This record gives sequence, C-alpha cells and structure tokens, in this order.
Amino acid sequence: MKTISISIGKEKTKNLIIDWIELLAQEKYAEALDLILYDNTQTVDGELWVWTPEKLEAAVFTYGLPWFTKEDMKREYGADCPVDYKVTSILNAPDKDRLLEDIESSIVFFDYDISDNMAKTWGVTKLDYKNIIGEVLFDGVPLNGERSDLTALFWIIKVNENDVTLVFRELHVM
Repeated sequence: MKTISISIGKEKTKNLIIDWIELLAQEKYAEALDLILYDNTQTVDGELWVWTPEKLEAAVFTYGLPWFTKEDMKREYGADCPVDYKVTSILNAPDKDRLLEDIESSIVFFDYDISDNMAKTWGVTKLDYKNIIGEVLFDGVPLNGERSDLTALFWIIKVNENDVTLVFRELHVM
C-alpha cells in the first residue's frame, strides 16, 4: 500500500489517483489492488463484497456493474450491450490537462470529523470512519480512449498521524 504525507494535500493525492488509474489502463488489476486500500465492508445481494482483481476488471468492462459477467450483461441488456470497456491512460489522453484538473477539483478534504450518525447515513460504520478525512468523486474515468461518465469513488483515510492513503469505494455511473 502506498501512503502519502498528510501535509502534502491535493497534488500528491491526485498523483496517487493517477497511479491507480494508469495501473487499470495497463490492466494490472492486482497491482492496483495492492496500491491502495479497498472498502471490503459492503454487501451485494446479502453477501460481503470483497474486491478482487477479477471484480475490479469486471467493474471496468461492465461500466460499473462488477457483479455481472459479460454473459450476464448480454442476457440482461441485450446482445448488442457493450462489454469490452477498457480504462485508457490519462497521461496519453488528448484532454489530459482537463482530466488532471478535474481529478484535483474532485478531491475534498473535510473540515469536520465524521460523526457516528454520518457514518450510519453514509454506510461506513464498518470502516475506520473516524480516520476518514476526505473523499474523491472523480467523474470522467477514460474508457476506450474517451472520457466517460464512469465515476471512481474513494475515501481519503489517515493510516497514522503523518500519512494517508485512498480507500477505493467503487466505480459507477453517477
């Protein structure tokens, strides 16, 4: 897991997000899982959802529906439903500067502590929510060479007094 100094702020947080997205663009899903933390506390259909390289890849190729296989998508949404989405590099994107600006503007550091009631409302009571100090809602993950409306959601969490990392929540269409 990669950590960054809590005092560095948005620039290094942005770089960590870029590193994660670039790993997805290279289809290095296991490495992406190793780079940051993952919210493995959610349930889907009554079962605990644990992020694996296969589920992370499925979140990409299904456009944010990782509990579906490609076959499920075709059956559910029709034979012409695209199931071949791939994350593409931000660093090689024609609108790279705008994407980088959008990542930075999507980073929010909270100026308050998360209360027990907020944690219940947000559904994060199983996380170490007292150490969540911000969030990222990056709307624009590049897919198949174009900006998409697929959104990457992260928490920014303190791992100790000096360092933070990201906790990946999910990919979905906002």
